[in-house]
Amino acid sequence: MIKSFMQIFRLVTEYRGRLIVSQVSLFISAVSSVGFATLVAPMVNQGMVEGDAEAALRFGFWMLVLAAIAGVTMAIAASQAVFFSQGVGYVIRKRLYDKIQEYTFENFDHLSSSQLMVRLNADVVNVQNAMLYTILLALYAPFMLIATLILSIINTPDLVWVLLVVMAVVVALLLVLIPPIVKAYRKRQHHLDGINRTLTENLSAMAVVKAFIREDHEIDKFNAPADRMRAASYKAAWRVAFLAPMQTGIGQLGVILALWVGGTQILTGSGMTVGQLSAFTTYLGLVITPLALIAIVIPFVLRGDVSAERILQAYDIEPTITDQDPATQLDQADVKGRIVFEDVSFAFVRPDGEIDAPVLKHIDLTIEPGQKVGFLGATGSGKTALVNLIPRFYDPTEGRITIDGVDIADMSRDDLRSIVGIALQEAILFQGDLRFNLKFANVDVSDDVVIDAAKAADAYGFASDLPGGWEAPVARRGYNFSGGQRQRLSITRALTGQPRIIILDDSTSALDASTEGRVQDAIPTFMDNGTVIYVAQRISAVIDLDHIYLLENGEIVAEGTHEQLLASSPLYQEIYESQLGEGITEGLDLAVAE
Repeated sequence: MIKSFMQIFRLVTEYRGRLIVSQVSLFISAVSSVGFATLVAPMVNQGMVEGDAEAALRFGFWMLVLAAIAGVTMAIAASQAVFFSQGVGYVIRKRLYDKIQEYTFENFDHLSSSQLMVRLNADVVNVQNAMLYTILLALYAPFMLIATLILSIINTPDLVWVLLVVMAVVVALLLVLIPPIVKAYRKRQHHLDGINRTLTENLSAMAVVKAFIREDHEIDKFNAPADRMRAASYKAAWRVAFLAPMQTGIGQLGVILALWVGGTQILTGSGMTVGQLSAFTTYLGLVITPLALIAIVIPFVLRGDVSAERILQAYDIEPTITDQDPATQLDQADVKGRIVFEDVSFAFVRPDGEIDAPVLKHIDLTIEPGQKVGFLGATGSGKTALVNLIPRFYDPTEGRITIDGVDIADMSRDDLRSIVGIALQEAILFQGDLRFNLKFANVDVSDDVVIDAAKAADAYGFASDLPGGWEAPVARRGYNFSGGQRQRLSITRALTGQPRIIILDDSTSALDASTEGRVQDAIPTFMDNGTVIYVAQRISAVIDLDHIYLLENGEIVAEGTHEQLLASSPLYQEIYESQLGEGITEGLDLAVAE
């Protein structure tokens, strides 16, 4: 039942010293508590019943010493357990975060960022708490139960059956209550994923919610997973709430039963002494205490096991793209930038392993070094999927892609991505300062390179005028900049890595035509005639490029220069007219260009 939790426990080897100290301290505390219990009978019989004051003082002194030792060592054990559990939380969170950095785009398609946030936060806290209470009871509770049972057999054999009945009833009730608690906790964590997903989506799109007056709709959307989580939590909570009073009630009934049976024997003079009865009630207390603690701890352990299972699920995910061993090394300075697609097809893989319909079909193309090429097409035509294959964000389902004759699958991803720079569709900046963001691709690059890259991306003018200059603060996701400014800063960041191939994935969509033109003219100069690839929906973004590929439904349906496509492709003509004005092609010679 707690397989995942124990697997996490075995994985964490750090902080084992604190674990050992806590367990040794717990053992000393348990021995002291048992020793205390063994002195109860002689203390009562000799010191109280027989009126021996010296014996009462002697036994009382040693009971006081043992109680002090038990208390101090328990405090040491608890403090070390806290340190250990916090260390476990740190190690799990760090290892999982490190593993997430190895994820590929496909991994993130299957496990959303909101789900990963829950695992890195709420699930780790659940494991932390479970670890804390487990190590406080792992040695203490079994030792106390076994030692108390042995003492009872030796000193109060007539009442052992009472102890066994109490233990049996408690265990039976736990076996009934635990399975539905586990099931409820698993549902609770699943619904927490839903809540986190809704929160993330809502808070990141609050401007849209406000603009369309959809607050009530969002509230209703949040209430649905919140209600489901409440229902699952309630199913677990009422059972958990029943555990502690159940343990206490059974313990009290055990005491009453022991007093009735033992008291009857004392009154009839059939062998039981007052000291033995007092000792047995102490034994019963020593049994009830760990059982009560177990009742309190079980919910934490069960919740921790469910969370451990979810953490391991994320930790055990293997990247879908790996490097060859050994990988082909390319010297970035020697890269020409010739890209060849050889019968490339691509389809996304679902979380269940099933493959969707292809989004790219039998792509054959060659991009020569220093060319400026563009991929044009409607939304969903496969443009972004195609360029995402070049830096190996995904691997082709069929076919292969080469750079300067080397299969990119044979290169290390680090080398490949130092050669291929990309400015993504969504221009996201990191919270910090401007210099940190612009040097993200290469932290060691000189400021002169950053300045030249900013000029090529037409970002130098507004960036240099910011209060604070290159140390100007950048808000989360760059929200203190306009969309066009973010795009130009994103292009600057891509150029700062000094790639030999750069992909601009619709990353000039927020720029006006004149700014877009300046950027397109400046980038090849900055890159010393490196290969430049544009992805666009606007013809204005590709009209002056060396070669244009027109995509539709994952296939290249036409290619050529602007003039050639305008003369030969009805689809290109349709896009041209729809964007620049109906009838604009009238009077043009639309014969196929040579």
